Amino acid sequence: MNPNWRDFVVTVDERGLSTLVSAATCAVESLARPRGPRSNLTPAALHELIWSTEICPETGRELTEVLHELGQTVWSHGVVPSDPACVAHLHPPTLVPAVVTELAIAASNQSMDSWDQSPSGTEVELHLLDWLADLMGMPVSGSGIMTSGGTASNVLAMTLARSWAARRLGLDVLKTGLPEQARAWRILCSDQAHFSVQRAAAQLGLGRDAVIVVTSEASGIMSIDSLDQTLANLAELHLEPIAIIATAGTTDLGVIDPLEEVGRRARDHGAWFHVDAAVAGAFLLSENLRTQLKGIDTADSVTVDFHKLWWQPFNASALVVRDVDQFELLRVKSNYLDRGDEIEGMINLVGRSLDTSRRFDAVKVVATLRTLGRESMASMLEHLVDLTNYAGARIAESPQFELVAPPASVMCVFEVRGANGDDLRGIQQRLLARGEMVLGRTEIKGRAALKFTFMNPLATYDDVDRLIAMVTEEI
Repeated sequence: MNPNWRDFVVTVDERGLSTLVSAATCAVESLARPRGPRSNLTPAALHELIWSTEICPETGRELTEVLHELGQTVWSHGVVPSDPACVAHLHPPTLVPAVVTELAIAASNQSMDSWDQSPSGTEVELHLLDWLADLMGMPVSGSGIMTSGGTASNVLAMTLARSWAARRLGLDVLKTGLPEQARAWRILCSDQAHFSVQRAAAQLGLGRDAVIVVTSEASGIMSIDSLDQTLANLAELHLEPIAIIATAGTTDLGVIDPLEEVGRRARDHGAWFHVDAAVAGAFLLSENLRTQLKGIDTADSVTVDFHKLWWQPFNASALVVRDVDQFELLRVKSNYLDRGDEIEGMINLVGRSLDTSRRFDAVKVVATLRTLGRESMASMLEHLVDLTNYAGARIAESPQFELVAPPASVMCVFEVRGANGDDLRGIQQRLLARGEMVLGRTEIKGRAALKFTFMNPLATYDDVDRLIAMVTEEI
């Protein structure tokens, strides 16, 4: 017999909430699993296990049975970001205030595109983004929008930069398309910048070749001398830099470009200054670390990922702009959603976003910040930075390893002496296959390397020693 579907429509009366609590308890219990960063199930066995599940049976099953099955087949064989040996990516464990708020987000199902679908949600998101702009030191005109991730934030920033460049020519690029002058437009970033810059250029019709890569120094930060030479070369070729991007926390080395100097070049050349602070934006919370972001207040736009070092569940990112009126470069009015004749004080956030329907992700960030407070968040960040520096020191003193560059945030990238790329791939994949460690592997300027990324604030110095020993033994 099919379950009564009426029992599964979420309502906020006593009966509906009781049903939700009971189901949530079963879901939480399904997460229990043995210790380890992942199971040792092979890809083929995992495929067979998952694909043996019938997606939509003719007759429904008990929810408790379905949740138990998910625990056995899905959660037991997923990655566990809270395990100290899960150190490959910027993939954080999550915080309880955010996780439980996720349930309320899903149950209330506010849609963040228009005020009449999310009145209080709109105000919470605006409040959070205004607070973040103020934390960066931006003027009162600063604000922003939540996005699905750093890539989406960077694409949105480059969309604004492109429209801004066209407006200076008296053109609306969203209406008339790219002008002839766009053939000369260029976007500058370092060779350590995120690949989403190239993706944005491609999606915006400029082409990946419009992205000019500036050489980085040995440490990984953008070379200002190289930036100056690149700008001089562009001028000789009559090419126009419409945007210059600095990275605050590169994906591999975690370094922060010299934001003040890059921003000064952007202003001198009339270019949009964007800071991709998806990683290190959280440093704003720490008085000890925020000095590394000096100059971020001069940016035209800034990407911040809450689902990295703010320990939020995916997805939760933001784009902050220095002047909120710049979002008018994107706005397309619609007869049913964003008409322009709303009551005073109503803001339809769809005018700031490349998305229409969006989740109310801002509230889980607010719940976390209000629960933990700035001091606790800063303490967690500083511990991870200290832990990474400790790992760097231990690796530097080992005869078998060599640091690619000194740690700059929460990433520690190192080579194995005498090993090539295939050797490192073998080390990484064997540890992964046995379920012992999710270890990072990358390439920096042609140098194959392994990488620890420390995202778990519960990790200890003993954990670092154990991870290094595991890699050493695997060699």
